[in-house]
Amino acid sequence: MKKSLFTLALMAAVLSLGACAPATPIAPTPMPVTPTTVPPTPTTITWGTPTILTDRMGTADDLAVTPDEITAARAHLGDSFVGIIPCTLATEYRFTAADSARKALEGYGLKVQLVDPEARPEKQISAIENFTAAGAKVVVICVLDPKVLQSALREAADKGVFIVQYAGRESAFNGISISIEDADLGYAAGEYAGKLIKEELGGKANVAILDYPDLPNVVIRADNIEKALLQQAPEATIVGRFLGGVQEYGLKSMETALQAHPEINVVVSINDAGAYGALQALEAARKDPQKTIIVGIDAEKKALELIKQGGMYRGTVDTQPAKTGEMVAQGVVKILAGATVPRDIKVPVKVITRADLP
Repeated sequence: MKKSLFTLALMAAVLSLGACAPATPIAPTPMPVTPTTVPPTPTTITWGTPTILTDRMGTADDLAVTPDEITAARAHLGDSFVGIIPCTLATEYRFTAADSARKALEGYGLKVQLVDPEARPEKQISAIENFTAAGAKVVVICVLDPKVLQSALREAADKGVFIVQYAGRESAFNGISISIEDADLGYAAGEYAGKLIKEELGGKANVAILDYPDLPNVVIRADNIEKALLQQAPEATIVGRFLGGVQEYGLKSMETALQAHPEINVVVSINDAGAYGALQALEAARKDPQKTIIVGIDAEKKALELIKQGGMYRGTVDTQPAKTGEMVAQGVVKILAGATVPRDIKVPVKVITRADLP
């Protein structure tokens, strides 16, 4: 009997333990799920055919480039290059313009090849043909002889090469031109001389203009020298125009001019070189450096030194070759990026006086 009671108690204990267990089994803890990362869609860099405007003269502001344009220009150029053909590298202006363009283009990450034609048109033709055959997308060129180079440049343009001409405008086939305007150079020189006449000489002076009549573009400089000077100092007298261009001509012309017009006290020259000769003649004639004014064009190093000395040489107009090169590089970027840009763009001019020099 006691054994039966013990067996019943043990069975009850087992049943009670079973009753304490949950009725529904606990699900296993799920493993964390890592979301699948979708790679971003790559940005497609595109470029198109540039839009060339012909209804107005462009300025440096039209060539301001954006980071997107630089990126597009690099993509368009790819493994190709930009060819640069200066007129020569033997003069300060020509070297600076070409070298500044090269440095700026390389700064944008564009490949460049530069060939010096040594002032020989036939070497320019060879360079155009070689660049085109090698796959250049753009040829930057200072044209020595438009008539001689026209055929080679047109052929390159017909093959899709963009032409960027600087120091001229007539040969920018399938491209743009970036150049200083002779009218602007002459006007700036004449305007500054006129202001000096008005401020220091009471508005009256006897003025000789040194020109170079064999070159039509230089005649434009001389015309604008006279125009701007008389606008600033209408009571000034232009005694004549005399041959300049080089120091020897400037010297001989001014010696002759002083014999006929010993009262000359202002000389404005179409360049600095001719003005050096005029300075020699005026000094030989013992002109008062405080009452005699010379203004030139080109901002040559010698002219800047003369201006710093504080004598007769009062100012020169900077043709800005470094700025020209930088603008050329910007123009190349615009074209490769398929941007909108004027066909003809002028380089700004700047008068340099003693106040501008250290």
